[in-house]
Amino acid sequence: MTATGLAALMTGVVAGVGWLSMWMVYHWAHLHVVGIVVMLAGAAALLLGAAAGVAYHPAWWRVSAASLAVFAVGWLVFEEYCVSMADQQALHDRGTTVPAVVVKVRKGDQNSSTTVEVRLPDGSRHGNVELGDWTPRTGEQTVVTVDPSGAARSRLGPPPGPPDATARNAGLAAVAVGSLGLGAHLTGLLETAPLRKSRPPEDATPAGHRRRPRWRRLWPG
Repeated sequence: MTATGLAALMTGVVAGVGWLSMWMVYHWAHLHVVGIVVMLAGAAALLLGAAAGVAYHPAWWRVSAASLAVFAVGWLVFEEYCVSMADQQALHDRGTTVPAVVVKVRKGDQNSSTTVEVRLPDGSRHGNVELGDWTPRTGEQTVVTVDPSGAARSRLGPPPGPPDATARNAGLAAVAVGSLGLGAHLTGLLETAPLRKSRPPEDATPAGHRRRPRWRRLWPG
């Protein structure tokens, strides 16, 4: 297989995993479950590639490690935007708007975003509702877009528009670039790998060993 063919195969696998993640989030799975599993796999690949690049001194190993880093980072960006786009697309396609009252505003920090808790007309409460284009105050009357199937996260305001695919496509382009470097390295290793030597027959004379001839010496009687 050529380097281009191997790169196309790796890029296709990543794209397939991304589209599968989008399908899962769109139809039934929560985006955090899918995103965390796939991003952990990408992080593991990044760490292994970095360790390989540090362990080997030749420059071509360093270049291969850099290609793997580009591949892994592109995979993480691609997967992150795949699942977030699927969540937004689900609300855009099937989200319904209901009136609500803001009960509590939870301020985010470096590890989380700001969310709100709302009360619906039937008395039920929805927590961890994403913000829309503004941050409401406690007690404010508003509307919330909810997914009847429960797969997508609820969001303040009317249903969102279709998601922007620019960042997702940029991540996939980085995956393709990294795949080219990895493909060239892997095919080079396969072409230069020494063939396994065949085993000599068991009765063959070991190399470097000479059989000493038997000489008969006749002595006069």
